Amino acid sequence: LLIKDYGPEHGYMTNYLCETLKVGDTVDFKHIEFNVKIQAPFDQTQIGMLVGGTGITPMLQALHAILGGEEKTNKVSMLYGSKESSDILGKDLLDQWCESNSDNLSVTHVLSHEPEDSKWSGDRGFINEALIKANMPPPSAGKDAIIFVCGPPPMYNALCGPRQDKELGGLLKEMGYEASQVYKF
Repeated sequence: LLIKDYGPEHGYMTNYLCETLKVGDTVDFKHIEFNVKIQAPFDQTQIGMLVGGTGITPMLQALHAILGGEEKTNKVSMLYGSKESSDILGKDLLDQWCESNSDNLSVTHVLSHEPEDSKWSGDRGFINEALIKANMPPPSAGKDAIIFVCGPPPMYNALCGPRQDKELGGLLKEMGYEASQVYKF
């Protein structure tokens, strides 16, 4: 279970889960059909993941399924946008998976608000067309490729159109992807 604590002033529930609950306490969760849209195994051999912040959580679940099987037939590339390097959730796990699954997984971090004087040498800014072209399966891959998108509403709007819209919009549509190649978590 991965939970980001936003503190009591910005996230009552997350703070409760992180600060008040003790090991051994129980919590009931409700399954909402709308949120479970796709399950592993995935038919496509090329999977792209466009992730922002806490949108990493369903991607970690998918990666557990993809990387945990004996036959690793999916090649996954992820662009993971965070504000600062300290905000990258699950970084150690992702690094470990990249090291032990280098033929099947690559992760590129993109930081939007990393201080200029930090030691960060990776990409800065936001997920953009150049990064997508360099890291994601191309639209020409057709039915053999899928792009998973999960992040904050502005990210959906910019990359694929609002989450609740079945139609594809945004940058991915402009780049030639079809709605059937993009999955909005």
